[in-house]
Amino acid sequence: MQSASDVISSLFWFKDEGVEDEKKPDIVIIEQFVQHVEDFSSQYGSEISVSYTAFNLRGPPSNFPDYGDYPQAFVMRTYGTWWEDAPSAQDDFMPQNNRPIASQDFVEVSFEKAVYPLEVSVFETYNPGALVRIWALGPTMWYLLWEGEPEYVGDRPRIFNPPIRQVDVVTRVLRLEFNHRLLPYYTELDAVLLKGRQPASKSLVKNSNLCSPSIFKKNTILEKGQLLEKIIASNLHESVVPPKDFVLKEAHIDTGPVLGDFERLPDETILCVMKYLDMQSLCRCAQVNRHFNRLASDAILYRSIDLRPYWHCVQSEVLATLSARCKFLQKLDLSWCGSHYMVHPNYVVNFLKDNGSELTHLRMNCCKFVNDDVLRAIVDTSTYLQELCLRSVEGCSDWLRLSQLTKLKRLDLYRTDITTTATVAIVLSNPDLQHLNVGSCKMISAMDEVALALGANCPNLISVDFWKSYSLTPIGIRALGNCRNLQELDVGWCLQAGGSGEWLAWLSGGELRKLFLGALRGVCDRDLRALLPRMPKLTQLDLLGVRAVTPDIIDSILAECFELKLLDVSFCDQIEESQVSDWREQYPHVSIKRSFQCSNITAAPSDLFLDPSLE
Repeated sequence: MQSASDVISSLFWFKDEGVEDEKKPDIVIIEQFVQHVEDFSSQYGSEISVSYTAFNLRGPPSNFPDYGDYPQAFVMRTYGTWWEDAPSAQDDFMPQNNRPIASQDFVEVSFEKAVYPLEVSVFETYNPGALVRIWALGPTMWYLLWEGEPEYVGDRPRIFNPPIRQVDVVTRVLRLEFNHRLLPYYTELDAVLLKGRQPASKSLVKNSNLCSPSIFKKNTILEKGQLLEKIIASNLHESVVPPKDFVLKEAHIDTGPVLGDFERLPDETILCVMKYLDMQSLCRCAQVNRHFNRLASDAILYRSIDLRPYWHCVQSEVLATLSARCKFLQKLDLSWCGSHYMVHPNYVVNFLKDNGSELTHLRMNCCKFVNDDVLRAIVDTSTYLQELCLRSVEGCSDWLRLSQLTKLKRLDLYRTDITTTATVAIVLSNPDLQHLNVGSCKMISAMDEVALALGANCPNLISVDFWKSYSLTPIGIRALGNCRNLQELDVGWCLQAGGSGEWLAWLSGGELRKLFLGALRGVCDRDLRALLPRMPKLTQLDLLGVRAVTPDIIDSILAECFELKLLDVSFCDQIEESQVSDWREQYPHVSIKRSFQCSNITAAPSDLFLDPSLE
């Protein structure tokens, strides 16, 4: 992290032309800001605006060195552990895979010129400390440049440029991973700068096919078992490609180390121990000798598979290799896998056809390989599916086909382009639906129809996320009053529902634990007071930007909601900072959030932010 004296000067790092190293005139070092945002897992902003979106990472900083909450920054959807404590929280299929550091979000950015990376600097302008990994995409694989523990470093801006691993490959694509469990509020990023050495010859970059759609399509024929070595033979700190002579021949397996005390244990006991191993350790056991190889390949150990922590090295053939071990597969997580054509849709289709008949849980969040063929394979093979998560999936048009699934209890379609007709059809086909996320689904033009279908058809609904659904009105929300078990409702930034808060009186409220009302400016004290007696179990309440609420109703909420743990009163105009301080002292068990903006901001927004094409 740079010192305070370097803060201002660092804004002038960007150079349009390369500068020659004084000692080595033939070496050109360039520094460049993000040109494009290639992918991301979540964002606070919406698809029809630039505020708080990932695309704000493009170009030089807009706010730095000012500290605070500004719409010109990139903000992710969650912070802390609040979403993990909510009724809609999901369990990990293989929690042992996430040790020691689990990632919760990512953003992938690209730069104009490919370079040998020397430094990566991240401009953090609000609640810094969530960055845990930096990856660089080479010609044929991802390289881990840096890894660290999540932290919270206080209320100050910083330029975070950790010492990165020096790799002898050119790159123009970086992926940043985040874990914001320790942060008290949303983190905000202003820019990312890549400093690197230009290749001596332009032909080197040209021949590397860097970021070309075909770099992962040509697959070499590997000896059986070698593909899994890309997952299991290396720590994240090392290269993910094993040495060419690493794979053991059949003749060598018999001469492996003896089992020692394990020889006294029956196979059933050893299998019981192996159930607690992560994928890396499990497959290393298969290298010990023939006996362990047989046990570690037993299908009973592969009922739940989570490949998300290994997204950087999962290629198509990994699925083909795993297929022989997944006869009893019930839960599969391929989230984040398949970037840059590393996984071909045909392999996913074949894998589902061979092993998807008993699937009950399937997660393919942020997967580029999900297309209409994959959707058809899911429907045709996984008739017992109870959970389907396709967050941030693009490129599908046959969403209506999912209505053939009839046993869904959880459906997550955040940031997909599913339509109103398809969503309603899916809801009507799944009366046991308990969790639905259709936040930021810009193609749902009549969200009221979805809400009406939920109210009429899903009596056991527990959570629904309508985040930034601009077509939702009080008519749709009132229908949710029929869902007597509703515990979580997110209608943040549903602006057409914000003209009045009278619909709050229609909610059952008795089981309500999480209620997010961000930016619903028509909600007032009277509306909340009518609901207050019916939400004794409320633990999380977001009133960000609800300008009509007064300190009186906040006093009542804090006094009467005994289980309340989170309260956000950011940008509530009638509430002063001194009152927030008093509440924090009086109710120390409640985490009261109050957004902050620097009072002395003087710099104008970047010209790139003001580009009309971004609106």
